[in-house]
Order: sequence, then structure tokens, then C-alpha cells
Amino acid sequence: MKITAIETIALMDPGKAWETVVRVHTDEGISGIGQAESPSLVIEAIIRCDGGLEEILRGEDPLQVERLWQKMYAATGLFGRRGVTIAAIGAVETALWDIAGQALGKPVCELIWQACCTVTESSEVRERVRPYATVYPPGEDVGEIVERFTLARERNFRAMKLEEWPGGFSHVSIKRDVEVVRAARETIGEERDLLIDVQNRWSEVGQALESIRAIAAFRPFFVEAPLPADNLPGLARLADAVDTRIAVGDWGFTTRFEFEEIMEKGRVDVVQPSSVRSGGIREITRIAEAAYRRGLICVPHAWCHMVGVAAEIHLAAVLPNMPYFEMPIAFPDSPIISELLEPVIKVDPDGLIEVPKRPGLGFALNEDVVEQFRVAPH
Repeated sequence: MKITAIETIALMDPGKAWETVVRVHTDEGISGIGQAESPSLVIEAIIRCDGGLEEILRGEDPLQVERLWQKMYAATGLFGRRGVTIAAIGAVETALWDIAGQALGKPVCELIWQACCTVTESSEVRERVRPYATVYPPGEDVGEIVERFTLARERNFRAMKLEEWPGGFSHVSIKRDVEVVRAARETIGEERDLLIDVQNRWSEVGQALESIRAIAAFRPFFVEAPLPADNLPGLARLADAVDTRIAVGDWGFTTRFEFEEIMEKGRVDVVQPSSVRSGGIREITRIAEAAYRRGLICVPHAWCHMVGVAAEIHLAAVLPNMPYFEMPIAFPDSPIISELLEPVIKVDPDGLIEVPKRPGLGFALNEDVVEQFRVAPH
């Protein structure tokens, strides 16, 4: 089997959502899908340019996934190594795993095992895995926060994430922070986990310390991106000073190399490699294994990118330190989020998602949605 082409699929639902999906094609009619949280025109350029990813991979055996990742990474080193080129490489790599699974008749989770020493649990693929819901936007006022977190609870999620928002968390005062976190906690109850995302809003450690200590009574599972992404010394000071877990990794970080810096220099408790940005499925297994060796957890990012969520399901099925992964509840909803994949990903009454036993990622694009919302790369 040989790779014949790489297709960029740009989807746009005006005012609601945009998505960049890639599809890798082969001469045996098997195709695989991946996704990049990056502008579709940029991903298209990285794939199509002279010396781009399609030229690098054309004629190659798609089952040699790790060798092809290395080939893409090395060949784009002068304009890649980090950032959006890694997002493109990761999207293609995810599609290659999808192809490999289909060709071998196995789900991706059975192909990507990453050994972590002294794991006490069984070395079996999990049958069900646990997402957390990112409720976004969280709501304009406390009433909307209660309404939207109630919806997440009714959809069986066992963990929900509260985002910063103008007039809400991290924008007004510590009193306001306490008010909205209390509302979220009271809505979801004590038995569920509450996650909080600051999206780099706090500019200095003192401000972050004061707010985190003020909301500690509501037991946040973690506080995500509390400081600007490049402020690793500040993150280290903050992580050492509070008992609440500090989580970092969504905001443009890519590859195991940057995550080693986050763990060593930033001293964070949770790493959040993005399944649609950080370099692909295998790269996340390496990041998670490095975190495991340090006693840290890995909770990957995907937000509203559902091919990325599909990849996370397979990652969580085999990684011992991945208690949650991200899944959206978006307001307003859009078909290119909730209906993009077939079958639709569902959360069961226990707050879990069944790991598909179907070959590859186990999901296909809903071609009706693609046809309705596809646009030229932009």
C-alpha cells in the first residue's frame, strides 16, 4: 500500500465554529483522518508547498507511521520543529494511525501502547474512558453558568471545566472569582470534579496565588494556564506555592521537547498536550510517559475538534496517567462539532465513553456535514 495524496478539508459554520481536517489517501482505497487546530490555509500550504508533507510522503508505506513522522519532522526542520508545522505533522500522523488500524483490522489503541515502568494496573486496553466537558462559553452571568453546567451534568459528565470569561472568572475581582466557582461547584455537586481554565489571564504570580487560595475550598481538580505561556519560572513559583494542581500545555506547546521544559522548568502538575496541535498520537504517548516518570498526570486538549477527541479516546485507553481528556459542550452548538463523526461519540450514564473496537480510529467523517459546510482553505 502506498500514500497517494493528502487532502485538506476546511469546514466553516459562520459565527459558530471552524475546523481543519486532513485526509490521507492510499492506492488501496483506505483513507485516514486527522485534525489540526490551525488555520486551514496554513495547513494546506504546509502540505502542498514545494517540499511539503504531501511530497515528502507520496509513494510511502502508510503503515510505517513512526518512520514517516521522523521523515516529516526532519524534512521540515528549517521551517518547522515547533508550532503550526508540528500541528500539520500531527494531523497527518493521526491519519496514518487510522489507516494502519484499518489495514491491520485493529483499533488504534492496540497499536500505540507506550510502556511505563512499574505500572500497578493491568496492562490491558481499557474498554471505557472518561472525558471532561469544557463548557464554553461558560455564561454571561451566574444564571447562565448554572444553566450550562446543569446541562453538562445531565449529559452524564463526571467532570466539567469552567473557563475565564469577560465579567466572569479572572476578569473582575477575587470576590467575583469565588462567586462563579461556588456557583459551578454547587451546580455539579461534590462528587464531580471541577476544572478551571484561566487562559493565561493572570499577569503575575501574586495575583494568581491570591485567587487560587481563595477558591481552594471548592476543590478545583486543576487550574489551567494561570500565567502567560512563556512564563515558566513564574509557573514554577506558583506550582510550588499552592496545593491545587497547576496544568499547562494547550497554549501552542508542541513536541516532547517543549513538554520536557514545562515539566522541568515550570514544575507543573498536569501536562496538556493537544491532540490537534502537539505532534500527533505517538508524541502524546511519549509526553505522557515522561510525565508518568515524574509522578504527573496527562490530560490532553482537543476542545471542539472531534477527530482530536477520537484520538484522545484511544490514548486514554492505554495510558495509565490519563484520568480525563477534553470534550466540548459548545454554545452555540454546530454540526461541524456535534455531528462531524459517525457514529456520534456518546457519554454513558457512568460518565464514560466506550473505546471503539472498530479498526483504526473507529470513526468516519459525516459526508453530509462535510458537503454542507466545506469551504476553500482560508
